[in-house]
Amino acid sequence: MTCCRLFSGCLLLAAALFCISICGFAQSIQLHVVSANEWLYPDTPIPASPVRSADLHAARGGRTGFQVLLRGLKAGEPITCRYEGRVAPELYQLVDVRVPENSGPPCSAIPPDRPTPDYVIRKAPYRVFEALRPLRRGEPARGSTDALYVSFRIPADAAPGQHGGRLRVQTGSGTSDIAVVLKVYAARVPERGHLRVTNWFSTGHMARLHGVEPWSEEHWNLLLKYARMMRRGRQTDFIPVRPEIKNTGPGVWEFDFSRTERMIRMFLSEGFTNIELPHIAGHDRRRDAVARFVVSIDGKPVSGTSHEAYEYLAQYLRAWADLLRRNGWYGLATQHVVDEPSPKDFDAYRIMAGTVRKFLPGIPLIDALGNPELDGAVDIWVPLSESYEQEREAFEAHRRRGDVIWFYTCCAPSGRHLNRFIDTELLRTRLLHWANWRYRLEGYLHWGLNQVIPEQNPFEDTCPPHGPYRYFHLPPGDSHILYPGKDGPWSSVRFEAMGAGIEDYELLRLVAARDAKLADEICTRLVRGFTDYDATVAGFDAAHRRLPEAASR
Repeated sequence: MTCCRLFSGCLLLAAALFCISICGFAQSIQLHVVSANEWLYPDTPIPASPVRSADLHAARGGRTGFQVLLRGLKAGEPITCRYEGRVAPELYQLVDVRVPENSGPPCSAIPPDRPTPDYVIRKAPYRVFEALRPLRRGEPARGSTDALYVSFRIPADAAPGQHGGRLRVQTGSGTSDIAVVLKVYAARVPERGHLRVTNWFSTGHMARLHGVEPWSEEHWNLLLKYARMMRRGRQTDFIPVRPEIKNTGPGVWEFDFSRTERMIRMFLSEGFTNIELPHIAGHDRRRDAVARFVVSIDGKPVSGTSHEAYEYLAQYLRAWADLLRRNGWYGLATQHVVDEPSPKDFDAYRIMAGTVRKFLPGIPLIDALGNPELDGAVDIWVPLSESYEQEREAFEAHRRRGDVIWFYTCCAPSGRHLNRFIDTELLRTRLLHWANWRYRLEGYLHWGLNQVIPEQNPFEDTCPPHGPYRYFHLPPGDSHILYPGKDGPWSSVRFEAMGAGIEDYELLRLVAARDAKLADEICTRLVRGFTDYDATVAGFDAAHRRLPEAASR
């Protein structure tokens, strides 16, 4: 009799468990937590013992987070996340992008049929989770595999201490919980930072990629979203749109700054601190070039050192000076002359720099250039990181004379150099700004926020041909670090890593205010040079945990 009751009870229990299973209430999702500092791929395996917890630490005003790999889903089924805890995270659905080619020296991609370089972490072609689409409640799964990005932005007034929490991930296939332990340190990352940062962007590409009429109200609303996204990445400097120019007679021009002024007001109100006035000249690389440096006048390239160019620039630069003085912005401005001038053209550069100094007195001149011999014509030197290390003493001599030194990266340098390519360790992007501290370089410049050419799908072609140099492709990710979403720009894991690296710089600065030796010791555990660093997650975590603690003392 007892056996029968036991057997009957087992049948009822089995039936109940079966019912719960098919209803999806007790079923568990295949889930694995991954560091925010490493790449996550659609084919990343879930280990036999998956990680289902996150141990995080951050300063107030800073950021931290993790990624979640999901498996066993059904395409189209809704994904819902709910967080229980005092500091709620931002949630994103990771979107994978295609890497068709690997990066290679000197500044181009390597076709897939070439041997895999030993400095990349995966051979192309492949796909990797990179773009961050804001996760809305019930967002459909993109396939049997999906991924999430969980970002904690710590409020500046958050209470220091340990904050527990739980993230519940629910789909039609089941539910799983992720235990979160978040340690918030007393140190505070300043909202108004000290590191100058600029990513060059195109307002035209914004309008085209999002399908809005240039300079319509929709375009202005979109530009505001981009400005806010750039500030999320802690960008401080921006290049405003040029004025509309009208020739009103022989040698006479009028300049309409209506759009320019509106844009500057918008960006300054969002927290930007410095205005980069656009380059006054460009390179003429045509076979029938009129000069190495040319100024565009009424749509025609004119030698930058000619009397005609001087006559035009005298009016153009005075108009800028009037705008800046009228609005109280003169002290916020820097001026570009020509991007990446070659040493053989330094004489022409000096002539044009003299023109700028005459009509914009006191405004610092800034340009990306690799040679330190342009004495007296530049105030803010922006060498390529590789050039800085090769000519470090010469650049430092300029600093001792009162100049400022930044650095930049672009399609170069590649190899083992710190850069932000998609096929190298994700931590290289973050460590760029540890290098800012290592060498006390006061700013960083990159040309590619959203430089997506018309024939390029930014999600499928991360190695497009480069401008007039159609014979080589850009390294993966060099052209853009933001992606065009349905309702505005989408961030990326590299853009988040960049912002985190800038926050690390600010924390190192806080430590150095009390103990410069300790700040340098923490920094050099990870970065000793642009090719000498530790980009492993384990190495980074061990060194980084000391940073907010030391900054909190």
